[in-house]
Amino acid sequence: MINMVRVVKDKNESTILSSEEINSLKPDQREIYIRNVINDILKTSPNGVTISDISEMTSFNRLTIGKHLEHLASIREAYKKEDRRGATYFKNGRLVHPTGQKEIRIGSKAYAFIRIQNNEGEFFYIQEKEEDMYKALKVKGGILIPMDSFQLFLKGLIEFTMKETSKVR
Repeated sequence: MINMVRVVKDKNESTILSSEEINSLKPDQREIYIRNVINDILKTSPNGVTISDISEMTSFNRLTIGKHLEHLASIREAYKKEDRRGATYFKNGRLVHPTGQKEIRIGSKAYAFIRIQNNEGEFFYIQEKEEDMYKALKVKGGILIPMDSFQLFLKGLIEFTMKETSKVR
């Protein structure tokens, strides 16, 4: 097997770096590159992918793939479903409506509010982003709240903040 992977990007097929080219990257560039390739694979795999699938398509180590998939799941860029055969990873959602997104900035952080839909249903996705040393926003975390439970979530959040802010006074 040749250690190359081909990923569909913007409807054009693009050749991805060889193992030797990947290994010649600086460690932080390599991490970003691998995460981007895995994210691209997720985007083009509506039926989901396993670590084995990605391993067969790339020259990436299975542990490296798992680490990046878990990171993408932890920041809610992806989600995983487990069954008796193992874990399958999916790109998390699509915008339900093009206007279903708003972002606010608070200092060096930004919070995106996104309405998404995936195989599990419809959700409000709250994503935390933070400026890196180059002033680029990077996703640091996120939560998914089922749309049908959002009012209850909001009520609980308001009650909590009212209780906690009254303690400060």
